[in-house]
Amino acid sequence: MINMLEESEKIYYSIFQKKIPSFLKDHFIVISRKVDSNHSEREVHEYYRYLKRVTDLEALELTARYLKRLPLLSKKFQIMIFLAETLPENYDCYINNKDNAFQAYLSIFFYGFYSIYKFIKGMILLGIY
Repeated sequence: MINMLEESEKIYYSIFQKKIPSFLKDHFIVISRKVDSNHSEREVHEYYRYLKRVTDLEALELTARYLKRLPLLSKKFQIMIFLAETLPENYDCYINNKDNAFQAYLSIFFYGFYSIYKFIKGMILLGIY
């Protein structure tokens, strides 16, 4: 089974593509234990099985959230996002200060296709594991 340090690192990296700060890791581990205790042993085991095997957690979470499977994965992603939004280094991930309408529409178009790609990949990952 994957340990909680690895869990926090994998989830943070899948969202921000960078290493998790140590104090954020500590907070996540405390909350993660509480969340695990509110779920059945079968759900927790299934969650950690996917976490250990899947490298693209972003795709898996997107699909699992839409299909209402692996609710524990979605909760852990939400927790990490809530914790990470307090960090100044993640400001640019949450706030857009650009005023270019063309670039904004292009970005929406690109990320729409990117989301479709991730959703299909997540379907495959759910099917494989």
